[in-house]
Amino acid sequence: MPGLTSTLEIARSTLLSEQLKVQTASNNIANADNKYYARQRVHSVTNPATQIAAGWIGNGTRADLITQIRDQYIDQQLMASNSQGSDYRARAEQIGIVAAQLSDNGATGLSSDLGAFWDAWEALSQNPNGLVEKDQVLANTKNLVDSIRGAQSHLDAAQQSIDAQISANIPEVNELLQQIATYNQRIMSYEASGQTANDLRDLRYEALSSLSQHIGISYAEQSNGAVTVDLTDGATSINLVTDQNAGQLQYDSATHLISYVDAGGASIAPASNSLSGGSLSGLVYSLKRVLPPPQGDADSYQAILNTFTSNLISNVNTAYGAAVFDGTSSATIAVNATFDNATTIDGSAAVTVAGLQDQPIAALGNSTLGQYLSYLQQRIGQDQSSATNRANFYESLALDLQAQQQSISGVSIDEETIDLLKFQQVYSAAAKIVQRTDEMLRTVIDMV
Repeated sequence: MPGLTSTLEIARSTLLSEQLKVQTASNNIANADNKYYARQRVHSVTNPATQIAAGWIGNGTRADLITQIRDQYIDQQLMASNSQGSDYRARAEQIGIVAAQLSDNGATGLSSDLGAFWDAWEALSQNPNGLVEKDQVLANTKNLVDSIRGAQSHLDAAQQSIDAQISANIPEVNELLQQIATYNQRIMSYEASGQTANDLRDLRYEALSSLSQHIGISYAEQSNGAVTVDLTDGATSINLVTDQNAGQLQYDSATHLISYVDAGGASIAPASNSLSGGSLSGLVYSLKRVLPPPQGDADSYQAILNTFTSNLISNVNTAYGAAVFDGTSSATIAVNATFDNATTIDGSAAVTVAGLQDQPIAALGNSTLGQYLSYLQQRIGQDQSSATNRANFYESLALDLQAQQQSISGVSIDEETIDLLKFQQVYSAAAKIVQRTDEMLRTVIDMV
């Protein structure tokens, strides 16, 4: 009798174990198209054996734990590649918008208006008293001013657009940080009983992946099941999530700087944002390219345009011997009121002004005004090309890593189907054991 009841217990344990395996395989199949899902497996352990006169006899197996199949290294590498790709794609997109707005192919755009400005002065030098030539000088001077101020307007619009996008990204980042902290809390609570919160871990991984699209992060899992999330801004490391505590990002559109409140509640304000990874990094980089120093880079598009404009103003005014332009920058340049009359333009200075187009200027690195203006287009083109190439590289790398991740963690419908057939056969065999053991028990009872 004890032997038969033990056999029934083994069969019962097998039936329960196989039911769990079927349910787990079904759950895997249901999540086959979820790229954040890691396939699960039922881990079985052998029950302790029983000692009898003849020796030790086994008692079957039982389901011990449902585990995820993940490669943490590949997961982190994939997340980092996606983050870098998002960074450089944001740069390419924003700089591409600036490039389109400041399009200058020589036939149209600012360089064309500069060329027409020099041409008008050359024509006047051939006929210093010609009213038609003076009218053309005045008209082309106004066109050049309008073109410079138009370029300034485009840079202002780009700045406002990027500022708005950064401001819109910050609440999304803060919401994701809070989600991760909440998942940490639930996972710690659930896994304190010795089980694994697989579905919650998948949701947390999805939140971490989404966060990495916005900011470059590093994360590490602790012994209690929670993850810590950190961000590096230049030489400053900021802890954004620890256990159930989440920090925040804050953006000041006046200073164009992101500051932080870490997971412990401390305020951190780096002197400048030197981020790496995520769309915020790409937006911050693009913003620095359109802002004047000190918020922008020393060779930002705004700085190049201002340097060109200030040297144009000072050198043309000096060559003319009076004020042709007012202002000191691309935002303030204007035609001087005394010059805004074709009949009073001094044609005798036309030769000197026209000669400026071929004159190297020390303040421009011994470039001419035209050559220095082309430097603006060159920098925009280089920045866009570099960002596009880097984005393509990281996106290609992410595809390779995603394929590796799916080969490990992804669900194979064929494999799960084969497993289901195997589980079904084992279940059927265990059911037959129950049936035959029941018949044997009835025989024994009838014999009493």
